[in-house]
Amino acid sequence: MSNLERRYRVLLKVLPRWYRQDREEEMVGIFLADRTDELDLEHSWPGWGEAGAVLGLAVRTHLAAGAALTNVPMKVAWRGEIVRALGMIGLLLGVFYAGASITSMVYAYQHPEIVGGLTWLRVFDVAPIVAFVALLAKKRTTAKLAALAAALPAVVVVGPHIGSWLLFQLPSLVTFVALCLGFHREAPTPPVRRLAWWGGGALLVGVLGGVGLGSFVVPVVVVVLRVVAFVRGDFVLGRALSVFAVLELAPLAFLLAGGEVFGIALVLAVLLVISAVAPVRRLRAS
Repeated sequence: MSNLERRYRVLLKVLPRWYRQDREEEMVGIFLADRTDELDLEHSWPGWGEAGAVLGLAVRTHLAAGAALTNVPMKVAWRGEIVRALGMIGLLLGVFYAGASITSMVYAYQHPEIVGGLTWLRVFDVAPIVAFVALLAKKRTTAKLAALAAALPAVVVVGPHIGSWLLFQLPSLVTFVALCLGFHREAPTPPVRRLAWWGGGALLVGVLGGVGLGSFVVPVVVVVLRVVAFVRGDFVLGRALSVFAVLELAPLAFLLAGGEVFGIALVLAVLLVISAVAPVRRLRAS
């Protein structure tokens, strides 16, 4: 075995084992088809384009999304669905906070002497709504860019307090990564009609509740949906909500540390922990 072949095989280890068992030899043969020079075989490395293509394939195979994939293990198929569900939960969270921001901007416009008026950065607060609509319209790149744009101004404004901001925004950041990984070009399209209702509801609750209630409303909604997922036997939603419940413990840490609403925050934290560790139920096929 030449050094170049060995390096290709190391690169292919990013692919899941079930996929490598069927395709590794074929892929190595394709990579080495035109590499016949002895010096090339001993001293060359896989190209950047080849590495990028393999990494993209790794994402698709680990998350089981792609028309050409066959014989996918069931646990891998579940993993892909859970990651996409987690990404959608994060996007709905962004829509909720966008609605709350709209209420805040209206108040700032009406009372500039209290709030200090509006700045152009506030326009990025509604970017999650753009991302949500774009994803339902199958504009996946636009959706990801809009979701990213929602976070950038906050990073600039927070500045030296970036550590606290990252902790508070942990649910949004992790679900944004899930959104990017789960909804690549070969991933299945999310159900538009059902999610449109969820998006409208999240926006309405955000507009009515405002920013201040977000730290309380979101954990309560997570717990309620976790119970609904268990009753319905929705394994994907239940597992995604379990992960999200763990992430939501980070923002609650601020309320626990503040002390003003310690009792309420502690109850919510306990409920989130229960939601995270509770079993998920999968309906058996009849």
